[in-house]
Amino acid sequence: METKEADEQRIDNSLRKKSDVKAIFGCVVILALSWLLVVLILSLVQLDPEIGYVNPAFLQSLFIQLLLYIVIIPSVIILVVNDIYIQYYLKNFSYRMMSSHLEIKHGIWTKNRATIPFSRIQNINIVNGLFDRIFGLYTVKIETAGGSAYTQAAKGYGKPEGYIPGIKDPFTFEKELKQMLDKYNVLPSGLEDKIFKPQELAFDNFISYVLTKLRDKDDLLKNSIKELRENQNLSMLDLAEKVGVKKVTIEQLESGKYTPSLSLAYKIAKELKVRIEDLFKF
Repeated sequence: METKEADEQRIDNSLRKKSDVKAIFGCVVILALSWLLVVLILSLVQLDPEIGYVNPAFLQSLFIQLLLYIVIIPSVIILVVNDIYIQYYLKNFSYRMMSSHLEIKHGIWTKNRATIPFSRIQNINIVNGLFDRIFGLYTVKIETAGGSAYTQAAKGYGKPEGYIPGIKDPFTFEKELKQMLDKYNVLPSGLEDKIFKPQELAFDNFISYVLTKLRDKDDLLKNSIKELRENQNLSMLDLAEKVGVKKVTIEQLESGKYTPSLSLAYKIAKELKVRIEDLFKF
């Protein structure tokens, strides 16, 4: 399959304005809280009978110096550093759709290039937060099989493997990406007949079971992939290479932390020489 590779695309420069506004907003909040704290402390000082009378001019001078050296100057430094950082972030961030994968380049101190095969993309989320709406920006989050899912499951946080902020028209990008997904995530030959045949009751039960588990996020989808793989004397890496995924995807599948696509489940069943419904424990 030949597909014309797109030119590198850049995120919109409005992301710099958004970042600056967020930084200013944060500094203003800190300044306001600090001002209230200083006023409270100085008021308590004046009311303390053990300290006695304190010259108001001295308190005013102390108040100004505290705000200046503890809040205002650090805030200005933060704003300047943030603006410089976001300039280089914009300069080094690019993305483009290749013939078989999405490529994302980013990084300031360390240059990173994320290569995401279309066959591993599971979901596309478009986020439009409060500050995004001010500047007409969107953030696209692309969730992949065995990528960010593994990191976030282990640590409980983190950005998805495909993270593209500052897009003005995410819906065109989403449409083009879904067109590529449709080309790469087609069902393997022979599977179509099995899905809709009424006599394939075991397969129908399998689909019903999977859908039920997907709705119940607290109950992991149990499977027999590990046992079946070991029966075939295959390592996780061997199976991963045969079905075209990373080793970490097989790890996540066997632990029940990742639910495979129907196409991937069929490929695994084929390599393990079992029926697709035999992969899962009812």
